[in-house]
Amino acid sequence: MSLATLDLFHVLAAIAALLAVAHIGGLVASRIGIPPMVGELAGGLLLGATVLRRVWPDANSWLFPAIPADGAVPPVLPVLGFCSQMGLLLLMFVGGLQMRRLVTRRDAKAVSWIAGLGVMLPVVIGLVILHFADFSDYLGPAKSLDALHIVLIAALAVTSIPVITRIFMDLGLMETRLARIVLSVAVLEDVLLYIAVSIAIALAEADAKSDASIPSMLHLKPDSVAFVAWHVGASFLLLAVAGWGFGRAGGRSPAARIARSNPIAQRSELGYTVATILGITLLAMLLGLAPMFGALVAGIAASRATSRRWREAQRQVEAVGMAFFIPLYFALIGVSLDLVNAFDWRLTLGILVVGSTIKYVGSLLGARIAGEPMPMANALAISVNARGGPGLVLASTAFAAGILDERAYTALVILALATSIGAGVFLARILRTNPATTELISGGAIDEEPTSAGTTAPPADAGTERTPSPA
Repeated sequence: MSLATLDLFHVLAAIAALLAVAHIGGLVASRIGIPPMVGELAGGLLLGATVLRRVWPDANSWLFPAIPADGAVPPVLPVLGFCSQMGLLLLMFVGGLQMRRLVTRRDAKAVSWIAGLGVMLPVVIGLVILHFADFSDYLGPAKSLDALHIVLIAALAVTSIPVITRIFMDLGLMETRLARIVLSVAVLEDVLLYIAVSIAIALAEADAKSDASIPSMLHLKPDSVAFVAWHVGASFLLLAVAGWGFGRAGGRSPAARIARSNPIAQRSELGYTVATILGITLLAMLLGLAPMFGALVAGIAASRATSRRWREAQRQVEAVGMAFFIPLYFALIGVSLDLVNAFDWRLTLGILVVGSTIKYVGSLLGARIAGEPMPMANALAISVNARGGPGLVLASTAFAAGILDERAYTALVILALATSIGAGVFLARILRTNPATTELISGGAIDEEPTSAGTTAPPADAGTERTPSPA
């Protein structure tokens, strides 16, 4: 074989192995009654540093080689990195698609109270703990204690859109009131997360070269009010523009007019949908926001299309993601973990107990104040406790930026995994054992979509027009 052929063989072998363990793990997990995502993560653990490196180190080092001292990156690593990022973006996009019925008047009170107390209580208690406890021993190479504090507080308060979306999809709960409220809360909380992460990374990399984002070009200092105001304003502006500009299928919105005359849309609704995901993600990055927030906004924008042709294109994107990119994303998370070395049981147990408890209590109080019955409030509190993807991204990003050391990184990863698994197992158990609570959680079939005028939109497949509508 030539060098190029050997590289291709290496890439294909690594992807095939990852897909095999991910799908087998997902099948086993579903057979024993837990979300398949858990099995996909477990499959990655088998191939990674936790298992394979210890029982067959040569196989692990060949599948996932380390970067050599000369800095020559093996071709398999950027390919796998790309697949992982696409998996995360597609998972965020799929989550955004489900937000066509995001916040209604019926749910606004619950969303407000759960998001408010679910963030405020962890932040307040986190600040108290950080005031009395010294975490400087867990600093990474950047030696920024302020950045470390921001990351730890964000880890206590975050809710995972990707993981809870996957759990709801696996359990058939995406079209329920529970999913609608939880995803609405998660959007609000994750906007705050992305702002906090941006500030923490900027603090840790104050001496790094500027990037091409607008905040960097404006020379906004990370510890300034202008920096925070920019990220808050840009996040909500992007959401607002997506909601206004993409309008409804067949409408007069800018995106609807573009779709009717766009050659990509005329040639392929699927191609236009993919282009929309990439375009809005690039716009988010230009604004200095996290890429996965852009993919989420792309999903929200695409969800406003109602014709069968556009919905079919969206289903095709979802099918490719669920079969290929999304399992790779979860499996590669498992590969990156070493749950044996760098395990500080005191820190891990403390973060897990404190983080889970205060997030659960804050969200439960919010749901009860909003008037939700106890079974529904309990399900809401446990669902928003899942840190999942954002929790893992927060941990890995902070670790890569040198904000925290390997022990703190492992603790945050275990917090994200344990809370996500716990949410999935709890919800699956309810579906199996408690029909009355299941009916309450479902809140009936969601067959209406509120409009800005308070009226209802036609069912999703009602549009049969041949004019392309916005993705």
